[in-house]
Amino acid sequence: MVLSSRHPRASRLGPAALQGGLALLVTGLAFLVDSSFPRGLASSPSFLLLAAVLGSAWWGGLGPALLATAASIVLPLVFSGEPLVPSSALISGVFFAGLAVPISWAARHVRTSLQAAQRERHVLSLTLRTIGEAVISTDSQGLVRFINPVAVSLTGWSISEALGQPLARVLSLVDPSTQEPVPPHLCSDDEARSISGGHLVLLRSRSGAELSVEHVAIPLAEFPGGPCGSLVVFRDISARFREEQERAQLLAREHDAHLQVEAQRKRLETLFLQAPVAICLTRGAEHIVELVNPLCRTLVGDHLRPGHAVRDTVSGLDLHLLDEVFRTGMPFVGHEVPLLADYSGTGHPEVKYFDFTLQPWRGVEGDILGIMGVCAEVTEQVLVRREMETLTADLQKALQIRDDFLSVASHELKTPLTSLQLQLQLLWRSLPETDAQGRPHPARQRIEATRRPAERLHKLVNTLLDVSRIRADRLALEPETVDVAALLRDVVARAEADAVGAGCTLHLAPSPPIVGHWDRLRLEQVVTNLLSNAIKYGASHPVELAVHQEGAVAHLTVRDHGIGIGPEDQARIFQRFERAVSERHYGGFGLGLWICKQIVDSLGGDIRVRSQPGQGATFTVSLPLAPPARPRTEGVSPVAV
Repeated sequence: MVLSSRHPRASRLGPAALQGGLALLVTGLAFLVDSSFPRGLASSPSFLLLAAVLGSAWWGGLGPALLATAASIVLPLVFSGEPLVPSSALISGVFFAGLAVPISWAARHVRTSLQAAQRERHVLSLTLRTIGEAVISTDSQGLVRFINPVAVSLTGWSISEALGQPLARVLSLVDPSTQEPVPPHLCSDDEARSISGGHLVLLRSRSGAELSVEHVAIPLAEFPGGPCGSLVVFRDISARFREEQERAQLLAREHDAHLQVEAQRKRLETLFLQAPVAICLTRGAEHIVELVNPLCRTLVGDHLRPGHAVRDTVSGLDLHLLDEVFRTGMPFVGHEVPLLADYSGTGHPEVKYFDFTLQPWRGVEGDILGIMGVCAEVTEQVLVRREMETLTADLQKALQIRDDFLSVASHELKTPLTSLQLQLQLLWRSLPETDAQGRPHPARQRIEATRRPAERLHKLVNTLLDVSRIRADRLALEPETVDVAALLRDVVARAEADAVGAGCTLHLAPSPPIVGHWDRLRLEQVVTNLLSNAIKYGASHPVELAVHQEGAVAHLTVRDHGIGIGPEDQARIFQRFERAVSERHYGGFGLGLWICKQIVDSLGGDIRVRSQPGQGATFTVSLPLAPPARPRTEGVSPVAV
């Protein structure tokens, strides 16, 4: 049960009865007050009764006002102490009623208008306080008289602090580009716009933070039209501004990307058109030509035409490779592939050779769309190479014939030369050293003069024979136990006469026995050749020889103090027919050091030189004491001359 604090009778009477009773009560009180005046009870209503009617109309409306009007006319007539004059009372009542009714209606209308204005003002106040936009209003002096909560949060000014402050102080606006303070842009009534079309500025809050806002300011006018202030509405668009900036940046990046893609496309197109190889792009299983670069057109003429199948434009061309690559998706790389086709368009197919790659190109989903062919014609290179191979084979045969001739000639010359040397030696020994007069025997001198050219010729024949053996990979080695120190002493002893003739002194450093497993004759040949060169190029200077052992390696050195060898020639002198000096001053064929290197390499060792021009040369031969697992007896390349 709901309990009510009002009296049950009052509830039954309702507001109209209460307002009527209140009007009668007020009218009665006004009559009593008016009666207390000295004029006594008058038969016509007074101005106090008119005020009571006006109050009833203001608070109760027309009904209570009419009731108060009737009471104001009746009460003076009833309680008046003067004689009642009907005509006078009637005129007085009509006059009072004619005055009270319009005043009551006007009062009620004013009351209703004021209440409506108050309601609208209340609604407007609630609206301005609850909307999402910031609102500030000023008076005619530009002082803040209203600020809503959104404006409070954006400006940093509380309501109590902002009220009465100049608008420019509360609402600090600056230009985004110049950072200069700007006043709110005040629009006229004709220029009034929504905030969405407002001006973009920066709002500097009381704390110093800056926000991007758009605002609009509208002048407020009094009813007669005079200005009474302005209304500024603004909103925070920082998020939207950031979004617009991000969008602008995104559009700029997209534009840049588009330009880059376009530039890349143009570069690719330029590369495609200017590629140094022929490129053809086909589509589908029928190999419809899509693109052909100029070099490809030059290669095959106008047979490959865009929009036409390859098999329709190039007759006699075997397309099984294209079909296979398109079917399997596996690229094909061909080297010197012969292709039979009618390249000239005369109806006579011919074979050309190509290096080419067939690469499938795929769509976005990975399906094969066509084939890109990249090829270069190598017909001329193939023909030239084949001709070179034929010439090389012929040259090999000629070299083989030459080597065979050298081998046979060397063997045929060596036998009579050996016999001649033996006969000269026997004849030289059979003659006395002096004649009857005690002078050197003239026959011995002539035999000695004959023996020296024979020895040189014998060495030349042996050299040619070694060259032939090395060229044919027949440089046989017969390793045995050899004392290299003793071998060096023997070679020095045999070369004493030649050294004396050249004005050289041979110095052999003493050394303990150094025993290794080598081919004695070949090792002796190496030492003899190095010593002969030292005597030849170091004439009139001493020649020093030494041998020592480091671990399992023997090191043999031959040093002269002659003309020396330039750094640029030190690697070249170990090649065939290469010399570091002029043939006019020093004889020889340029084969001795090359043969030495081949022998040393075959023994698993190494030979090197250290020299400076004018300071002599030092040749060092390093040989392992044990033979290599497989003696290296390989000669030079068969194609070398």
